[in-house]
Amino acid sequence: MTAADKTAGAKTGMFEQGTGTVVGVSPYNAASAGGISGRFGVTADLLKSVSAGAELQVYTTLGLESNVFGDNMVNARSGTTGFTNEFDERAKDASNVSQMWLATTVGKTTVKAGRMELDTPLVFTEKWNIAYNTFEGIVAINNDLPDTTLVTAWVGKDNGHGSAATHVTPRTNTTHEGGFLLAGSPGRTVDMNSFNSFGAYDQANGAYAAGAINKSIPNTTVQAWYFNVVQAAEAMWLQADAKVDMVSVGVQYANMDPKLASLPTLKDSTIWAAKAGIDVSGVNFYAAYSSANKDGALGFSNISTGDKTKIYTGDGAIYFDGVVTAPGVDTYKIGASGAVAGIKLAAAYVNCEDMHNKTVDGFTASATTSVGQLGLTAMYEQVNNGAADGVSPANIGSPFYNGRDIDTLRLIASLKF
Repeated sequence: MTAADKTAGAKTGMFEQGTGTVVGVSPYNAASAGGISGRFGVTADLLKSVSAGAELQVYTTLGLESNVFGDNMVNARSGTTGFTNEFDERAKDASNVSQMWLATTVGKTTVKAGRMELDTPLVFTEKWNIAYNTFEGIVAINNDLPDTTLVTAWVGKDNGHGSAATHVTPRTNTTHEGGFLLAGSPGRTVDMNSFNSFGAYDQANGAYAAGAINKSIPNTTVQAWYFNVVQAAEAMWLQADAKVDMVSVGVQYANMDPKLASLPTLKDSTIWAAKAGIDVSGVNFYAAYSSANKDGALGFSNISTGDKTKIYTGDGAIYFDGVVTAPGVDTYKIGASGAVAGIKLAAAYVNCEDMHNKTVDGFTASATTSVGQLGLTAMYEQVNNGAADGVSPANIGSPFYNGRDIDTLRLIASLKF
């Protein structure tokens, strides 16, 4: 905790309540957050080749913020941070139609239009939280080519809690060149009541995506993607993953080229990553490494939320996501996963270092099981910040971890019926 935080009377603790003071995107004096969400959906075949789906998503605190926790887990509407007062009254109870789509299949081509979930390397629905982000657009999937899936998509709107630009501030001069150690997830992935025009930096022109996924090589999946967030950025994502017997390997490379007319001097961002794993007695042990170029302007987290990433070193953690893809940051991750007595267990250690030798590292662990229809998940993460207490170097972007450590415990119970 910084000196300014102490002067302001900020508190930390699993069940602390208070004014909701913010450092980066994580709260003090509202250190705990909670709520209950539900998703109610239906799918139906309308005709021989036409199907439809709809889903309603609801969220409520049930008044528990009065004596159990201090913050909500969704945003009420776009631009609502949830920290404007002691507790954001607008997000205590919220709902949205998270999906409403029509799909038709002709031969080996399926076209889906409306509001839906997506899963691509840079634009995807996050399901780690109790509320999900979704998209409005059109997606076409074709399987005519042998062992190949072709995907094209137009995305017009989304309801992620913030674009990737929120978490990777573009550099406009050499003072801010390189190495942003970013803040962690704020625990929100969705604006429940608002779908906004899709695109980073509040662009209203939507985005195109095209991808090819090929499995012609035995035990290997190769994919290539192109993204165009109109008037904001173009991106390319290449990835190959293979598994032979007990050994698995993977490589990733991505490039993002800013196309902002207001900031024409921004440079391309690139990142590469590699991962290797081995299965031993039912346990998968793995190691991963990623490196982002120091001259870039953008990171490679989910464009809709600015939170999770598909890069090997960040996927699946609570906090280590946009952090690992920030320009100038090198990251390694070691971990293991397996199952004992019906409980899925996973643990990992992550270490990030930027070009200025500032570091953030942490340990994360999770346990998942089910009792009948009841699903139970517990996630714990400890973040250790190596930067000086309360010091914000001129060449480190904001928000960042601001010289403090974080311990987070997330408990989720889900019931399917």
